[in-house]
Amino acid sequence: MAPLRQMLEKAIGSQIIGSRPMRGGDIADVSCLTLKDGRKLVAKRPRADQPDTTAIEAMMLKHLAAESSLPVPEVLFQAPGILVMEHIVHKGITDGRAAAEDVARHVAALHQVTASGKKPYGFGKDTVIGPLPQENKQTESWVDFFRDRRMLAMARSCMNTSKVDSAFMARVEKLAVKLPGLIPATPPASLLHGDLWAGNMLIDGTQAAGFIDPAISYGHREMDLAFIALMGGLDPAFFDAYHAGCPIDPGFHEDRCALYQLWPLLVHVRLFGGGYVRQAETILDRFGV
Repeated sequence: MAPLRQMLEKAIGSQIIGSRPMRGGDIADVSCLTLKDGRKLVAKRPRADQPDTTAIEAMMLKHLAAESSLPVPEVLFQAPGILVMEHIVHKGITDGRAAAEDVARHVAALHQVTASGKKPYGFGKDTVIGPLPQENKQTESWVDFFRDRRMLAMARSCMNTSKVDSAFMARVEKLAVKLPGLIPATPPASLLHGDLWAGNMLIDGTQAAGFIDPAISYGHREMDLAFIALMGGLDPAFFDAYHAGCPIDPGFHEDRCALYQLWPLLVHVRLFGGGYVRQAETILDRFGV
């Protein structure tokens, strides 16, 4: 550990004089480091039973910082088994409506960043969502990408790990056949955060101080919106504020929101099983499969 510590202190330009555990996710131990020069940093280390996703997370944060105005922590150091980044001060929400409107402005601006080219959907590298692989091989068609790289890929992973049975998988496959009539083939390929649940949005009073733990790709921006509707915990004012800056197409709230929520629900089925299976089945019921 001593050589790693030496490399880290050289990279950050100060001696580490303290460390305390922080509330983290399910896959990493998170610590707040205190430096001799007074700064505080965040260090993430994968738990022993989880994959080391630190290099991918560092890459995703750097991509968001380079390509968008989304406030994300600056990556200061990464080596196998450790990621060190800026500590973002946030005290929680004091005004739910104002905070939701500020998040909306940031997310709308993020979605204005788009990919072009023959195959705009996906990303140049596979990424992760939490500890799970996220396939990003690029496609010409959004329908193809959502069907093959998201919905079917995660459903198969759920079946292969016995979180769902073959009957559930058959229902997802029936829904896959219906997708061309349910989602657009070639919407703008927006830069997506990809994992916008409440814990990944750091709120300081009335403002979004930072966004963490991304699962980036380029795709239909409604994917992020559906994730927020399901797990974002924001005041409903979010959607009006987002619509003001980036109009939401007709049919999202009525149909596509539920359809796109199948993705985060399948992720949660794969990770946790339990009640998330029934929530996913409710969406399959809604679409008649």
